[in-house]
Order: sequence, then C-alpha cells, then structure tokens
Amino acid sequence: MADSTGLHLSTVVMHHPSRADRLPDLLAALEGLEPRVVTDPDPEGPPSPLRTAKRAWAAIAPGATHHLVVQDDVRPVPGFADLVRRAVAARPDRAVSLYVNWNSPQNAYRVRRAAAAGLPFADLCDLEYTPTLGLVLPAAAAAGLASHLAALPDHLREDDEMVTPYRRSTGLGAVATVPSLLDHGSGSSLAGNAAHGARHAVVFDTAAPPDGHWTSAPGTGLDTAGRTAADRPDHAVELTDSTCRIRLLRPLGVEPVEHPFGWPWYDWCTLLGVDRGRVVATWRAAGRREPRPELALELWAACYLLGVDVRTDPAGRPTPYLAGALDSWIASGLSAADRTNLSAADREALRSLGRLAFRTGRTDAGAAPQHPTADPTSLEAVHG
Repeated sequence: MADSTGLHLSTVVMHHPSRADRLPDLLAALEGLEPRVVTDPDPEGPPSPLRTAKRAWAAIAPGATHHLVVQDDVRPVPGFADLVRRAVAARPDRAVSLYVNWNSPQNAYRVRRAAAAGLPFADLCDLEYTPTLGLVLPAAAAAGLASHLAALPDHLREDDEMVTPYRRSTGLGAVATVPSLLDHGSGSSLAGNAAHGARHAVVFDTAAPPDGHWTSAPGTGLDTAGRTAADRPDHAVELTDSTCRIRLLRPLGVEPVEHPFGWPWYDWCTLLGVDRGRVVATWRAAGRREPRPELALELWAACYLLGVDVRTDPAGRPTPYLAGALDSWIASGLSAADRTNLSAADREALRSLGRLAFRTGRTDAGAAPQHPTADPTSLEAVHG
C-alpha cells in the first residue's frame, strides 16, 4: 500500500550472522518500513557482500514502487523512515544513495560541493562505485539489478562496484542525499575494507532537515551547484594524507577513476580557472598562524577551490551542512602522523581556517587568473 508520498517502499537488510547482536537495534531504527532480513547464504565462506546483495535486491515486496537495501553495519538517523520516503519522493526516477563515504575519490567531493551550495542532493559519478550502504532503486530497476548481479560470480565480492555498470547500461541516474541518512556503525569490516581506515559519511547530522529541504532545489546536484565556468573540466578536489590534490575526470582515459593518486593542486588549478598564486596570496593575507604552515596551505587550497567551485550570487544559498562537510574533510584527510600529533586546539584552528578559506574562495574577485601560466609565488618559500 502506498503511503502519503505515493510510494510503497520495500525494505530489506543485508545481514551476516556474525553481526546478530546489532540486528535488534537496527530493526528498531527502521521502524515503519517493515524491514525483512536477508542473511548471507554462506557465512563461513570467503567474504563477499555480492553474495548477499544478489538475494537482497531480488527480495522486492509485491506491489512495491521502490526497493531499499541497507547493510547491517549502519546507524540510521532518528526518524529515518519518514526522511527516506520524502527524499525518494523528491527523486523517484533515480537511484538514491543514503550514504557517501567521506573520502571516496569522486563522490565525496560531489557531496561536499552540493552541501556547500545548499543543495539537498548530489549527482553521483557514473564511473565510480555506487555507494550501497543504503540504496533505494525504483522497483523495476531493482529487479533488473538483481538479474544483473545474479549472473556474476561471487568472487567479485564488491556489490557497489557492480551497480555502476548496470546503471550506465540502463541510463539510471543516481543521487546522494545531503545530508546522509545513514552512517557507518562501529566494528570491523567483513569485506576487508579495514585497510581504508575509518569510514564515515561526508555529512551526517542527527537533526532532521528543515521542512521542504528535499524539494528546495530543482533537478539534481551538479546542474544547479552554481559552478562559475561552463567549460571547467569535470573534477574533484581531495584532501588526503594532508595534501590537496585535483582529480580530473577523464571518461575516455585509460586509468581507472579510483586510481590512488591525484595531481598537485599547485600545478593543475589553472585548468580550473584559478590562479595558483592567488591561492597562496590569499592564504598569506589571512595572516593566520595554524600549526604546520605547509599543512595549513594544503587545507586552505582545498577549501578555497571548493569556494570558487560553488560561487553563486553575493548572498549565496544557506548552507546548513557546509560545516560538517568541511570538518569531515579534515578528519578524513589528515595523514596518520598529523592525526596523532595535532592537539585538539590545533584541529579547531584548522577547522576555523577551512571555513575562512571557503568564504574567501567564494567571494574573491581576483580568483580568475589573468595569466594562467604565471607563477608569481613559489611554494618553496612556503615549505622553507
């Protein structure tokens, strides 16, 4: 039976028996969705989320308009059932991801850009894995995905990697909610992802979004994010290992979109229409004295470039989730040494710096270069 949003949402939980102690709390958090549990058919076998995902996506309730699959290591926001219905009703023809990892190569930046622009959704990359910690598909697309996955061998393991080729082949667009409606729970990864470090959402807020949030902007994220240059190459800015890098998305390139390196911002930001010298000059003009000036500049560059990327009218949109997006950038982007050695006061200083850098990039009239190849300021002077 359809609810007040016009949806009939079928819901299942992908479950591994080793997490049986978590299941009661999760099912309680999904109250109102009548969740069913789909258990790994071979829990003693080699780890394979794909093995369970095949059955979870096929378990569509009769008469459903949409199908939600959540994994059993999630922490939903309070009032999850109502929020997910409203979000899906705003994008009923899309795949709707309820979580994006805070350091995924492309999608994390897309969520940060949407949060900075005050948008309720971010378009997801069609070349990167589709986040499946909590994912909703129209029922017909869910059935098609189930058929697609059924033909794949379990040893491929990663269900999120297998969703994206299906989406491309069917033309199914995907968006992520801003903020995420799920976060990773505590505990180790059963799929061998512990090597990637802590896993959390780009933006997770337990407070309910304001009324009308999901319908506050038309279309999908990137089309309305206020990017200032129509010919700016598709890209992502990342902060990883205490270094700011730019990832240029090259759909016809030979390297995978998730390759483990980016291009130094200082060498490549002119391709985005940003004068590298201006980035350094504005940082110097701010007169801040954060710990480790080389780290402070890398953070400044990332947040400044984000500000340039979402520049809109002088008033701008309200951005209630910007602070969380910037904070998670710092938390996920510091090197292991910086995570260990920086004090709480140091981290607070970096958070303040990131906010200032974003505001500066968003309003800096001199951000566009007059001479893109000029190099008026040397990084060697910054790094000593």
